[in-house]
Amino acid sequence: MEGIVSIDLGTQSARVALYDLEGRLLALAVKSYKTWYPAPGAAEQDPKEWWSAIRLGVVEVTSKYPECSVIGITASATSSTVLPVDSAGNPLARAILWMDTRATEQAEKINRIASPILRWCGGSVSPEWFLPKLLWIKEKQPELYSEAYLIVEALDWLNYMLTGKWVASQCNASCKWNYIPGEGWPVDFLEAVGLPDLLCKIPSEVLPIGTPVGVLKREIAADLRCKEGIPVVQGGVDAHLSLVGTGSFREGDVSLVIGSSSVLLMNTTICEPIPGFWGPYKEPLYKGVNLLEGGQISSGAIIRWFVEEVAKHYAIEADRKGLSPFDLLDAEASEVAPGAEGIVVLDHWQGNRTPYKDPASRGLIWGLTLYHGAPQVGRALYEGISFGVKLLFDRLREGGIQVRDIRVCGGGTKSRLWTQILADVIERPLKVTSENMTLLGNAIVAATGIGVFSSFEEGFLAMKPTFEEVSPIVPFSAYRDSYEKYQKLYRLAKDLVC
Repeated sequence: MEGIVSIDLGTQSARVALYDLEGRLLALAVKSYKTWYPAPGAAEQDPKEWWSAIRLGVVEVTSKYPECSVIGITASATSSTVLPVDSAGNPLARAILWMDTRATEQAEKINRIASPILRWCGGSVSPEWFLPKLLWIKEKQPELYSEAYLIVEALDWLNYMLTGKWVASQCNASCKWNYIPGEGWPVDFLEAVGLPDLLCKIPSEVLPIGTPVGVLKREIAADLRCKEGIPVVQGGVDAHLSLVGTGSFREGDVSLVIGSSSVLLMNTTICEPIPGFWGPYKEPLYKGVNLLEGGQISSGAIIRWFVEEVAKHYAIEADRKGLSPFDLLDAEASEVAPGAEGIVVLDHWQGNRTPYKDPASRGLIWGLTLYHGAPQVGRALYEGISFGVKLLFDRLREGGIQVRDIRVCGGGTKSRLWTQILADVIERPLKVTSENMTLLGNAIVAATGIGVFSSFEEGFLAMKPTFEEVSPIVPFSAYRDSYEKYQKLYRLAKDLVC
């Protein structure tokens, strides 16, 4: 038996999977790590914990199937998770996580330049992205910037740990670094934003996804209990690899990832920005095909926050009953009628990614009375997150974009309540899979990169997942009043942010 090791370095955990070449998930390991929040809007992680999680995960999945010969490895990771390293790849500080918005001032500085290059990212950069964070390090921590041999993304570091080679992913660079495939780095733009030395601080080689990076190093192979010399194939942004996993190749096909954050992705041939969206990024996944992106910085992370920090009784009861606290929340929230009995949630716990592109915005729970309890608030959280997704579909429609299939994946699909509310609110049937599409996408990319398949499309047909259709059952009229209030909340509250 031959198989592929797929690694997904996510926000809350590393997921490591072993697939056979027909797409069967043979083994899965999930290893969590800590996130630090040292200031409002800031988020950091320790790369040493990433590596420990990945090493344990790889050993676990391969030991379950010793008869399976691993023939390829591909990793993906959260994008714009930024890490300064020395010449041996050792981290010089904790990584600045993707959701960190400390670089708001630097993003505004970049956007004021109004360079035509910004048309390829929707007209403006986000403080979540690579260049603003790198500029923040240069301005706020100049000694660290000077000391760093390179400043890289999590995926770059992971590929280096596996192969000893520093390379960047075209997927990440096109979407979050203002790199233009076919043209290269916009040198004049980099000088204008204050990063004339950028090319000395990042990997010099940019590889498209599906391109071999190198082979597994001897010492690392021993640490992972794998044979040395296994090809490592370039991956990309974790959410973006879900497009390959879900088979969303056609114009107008949408891949919607609902996890710690929510990410809406659509392949397109258009080259002009759609108001409120990021992109179209130039050819991040396929030659000749661009990509639109929208999403929410916080979605599933808000549900986790509610269960772990506010409604802690769910965890206590779940532990007593041997259940998941999220299942208990869903059971109670599903008894609450649409509209959450007057509570409306603005889902901006870490700011808004799209369509407002406002990192300073903050979350709100409006309409509370002493009558309300955890079930009503929980229901309102799911509705508020779903309203954020609806806003994106409304903007696509206003921009004349035709949506075809909507394929939904991510950890949030474990909640039938969430997916049902989502279908009701956006008034469209959803094709839902509980399988991890990033992991499957990685596996398809790896198998294609080593020549098992001639294209990602062929790989998808050989390894494709199963989908369940979730159709709307509650008319949107039940949510209309709450949705209108949801939009008003942002307009009324944005001036409160100092």
